[in-house]
Amino acid sequence: KVDAPAATPAVAAAAASVATAASSAAAPTTIPTGTSAASSSSSSKPAATLGRDVDLSFVDFQGKDLRYMRRVTGEAKKLLCEAGIEDGKREGYSFKLLDRKNLSKWAVRITDLNPDGKLAKGLAKMKLENSIDLEMTLPDNYPLGHPFVRVTYPQLRGGYVFERGGICFEPLTAKGWSPSMQLPNLAIAIKGILDYGDVAVAGEGNRAARIVPHYTEEGARKDAKVISDAHQGGDSRTYGSLRHYRS
Repeated sequence: KVDAPAATPAVAAAAASVATAASSAAAPTTIPTGTSAASSSSSSKPAATLGRDVDLSFVDFQGKDLRYMRRVTGEAKKLLCEAGIEDGKREGYSFKLLDRKNLSKWAVRITDLNPDGKLAKGLAKMKLENSIDLEMTLPDNYPLGHPFVRVTYPQLRGGYVFERGGICFEPLTAKGWSPSMQLPNLAIAIKGILDYGDVAVAGEGNRAARIVPHYTEEGARKDAKVISDAHQGGDSRTYGSLRHYRS
């Protein structure tokens, strides 16, 4: 187990405030589903027009409630439109849809890490790309329930990353999550704790496939349970200080 420091109430507020930087829409463009994408925040077009031409006709949503369907559809359209992709390039993240049935699982790549940070220097030393791969999974009660997020590549240690890829971060707990936070904002917040949270590269895993064999979803969910139990479901009073955090 990694003894990971985590967010104070101020950090939780900082992470939640990222969500209030609401994305404005650019003129939508049809984007093939499943391509890398991100959320838009810089255009002057009405948000209602963002992603309106993105084709999601393949989605099933069987058994999902209306709140989930509306929220996830809206986020997916923003993530998969041209404006969203460009915004992600600027902010240093990209999203790729993994679950075409319910839009519940996304591969996320964090890029443009702080070149002077411990993590970026470790990646350079191993001659690895200056990026981190994550996987985000949305629960059936999203957005009321928090996403599950794990590291998938490369192998990291220390700071906020546990031995099987689980992440210790207050917004990823029941009490710390804010339903107003959208997925791109969460990616930015996680990028902040990776960049400034004393996280180091522990191994390259399978470089060609960009996987770490023992980084499984089952293992990372066990990490998440340990984290949740230790912090009483995200009670901010159970967290230590988080130095150098910035959103």
